[in-house]
Amino acid sequence: MFSFLCLVELALPMSQTLVDNYGRRIRKLRVSLTDQCNLRCHYCMPVDATFLDQSTYLSCQEYGEIVGELIEFGLEEVRLTGGEPLLRSNFAEIARAIGQLKLKKIGLTTNGIVLDRHLDTLRENNILDLNVSLDSLNVKTFREITHGNYLKIILRNLELAHHQGFKIKLNTVVMRGINDQEIFDLIEYAKQWDMEIRFLEIMRIGYACQQQERTFISAQELLTKIQQKYSLKPIQSALDATAFRYSTSCGGVIGFIASESQPFCGHCSRWRLSVDGTLRACLLKNEGVNIRNFSPLERQQIYWQLLGMKPYLRPPEVSHAMHQIGG
Repeated sequence: MFSFLCLVELALPMSQTLVDNYGRRIRKLRVSLTDQCNLRCHYCMPVDATFLDQSTYLSCQEYGEIVGELIEFGLEEVRLTGGEPLLRSNFAEIARAIGQLKLKKIGLTTNGIVLDRHLDTLRENNILDLNVSLDSLNVKTFREITHGNYLKIILRNLELAHHQGFKIKLNTVVMRGINDQEIFDLIEYAKQWDMEIRFLEIMRIGYACQQQERTFISAQELLTKIQQKYSLKPIQSALDATAFRYSTSCGGVIGFIASESQPFCGHCSRWRLSVDGTLRACLLKNEGVNIRNFSPLERQQIYWQLLGMKPYLRPPEVSHAMHQIGG
């Protein structure tokens, strides 16, 4: 249980930015709107996954207050996540509450199934950067990975969003013997629709720990394979970027998120806010602080306390499920 015995009585000035002892400035926040999802990707959750009672979810007002407070501490970017965030019944209301805040960027991570229903809301609230999960272009493989028959719908919605001017990145978790034979097809699809493709290493998080050793492929192995077909030119990225990126000889952009083999903890600038109000300093730490039901003054003190909970070296694995914390 969190205690304030070790905290100072007076709040620190709101003008200060959140910088820890390693010089990492917290400027990005992953905000989970729900732990529910309409897919059951086998590296994320079991088919019979259970979810939180929705009465425990943060309200629209709470999201606005918390994000607004963190902006005063230097927060610049927010990414709305889940579960599947577009399943949140009052998504539009939450998007408006966060969209009116002074942020440099608001993004959305989605599986794309109901994306078409929300494109107007996203555009109206300047949520123009979309990360869309796409682990296969093969109907059978997609169904085996996700336990859902939605590939055609997702591809249709991706193309619709492209035509409406959204900036789209495709996220593919590459797994040996499952979808690794599709990497060139995915590169060509992304190029065709002017989207960036990002290949992710499967991580030792929750349900995926059971299969990670068997299916893991490193980003370096993928990079070497891709270089046999394409000439790649490095793209300079921000120091705290999660992906290292290349432009290709075919005119595309490929990114790699090597969370396992090349962790980027030393420059990480992200916190995560779960749907129940738990603020975590690291995706791979079970520990967090539930910040709901505190006053703004008390939360200010918690924010400073949380800086000391962010590890400098990557923890080996974590037991909590990915859909419960927001990707």
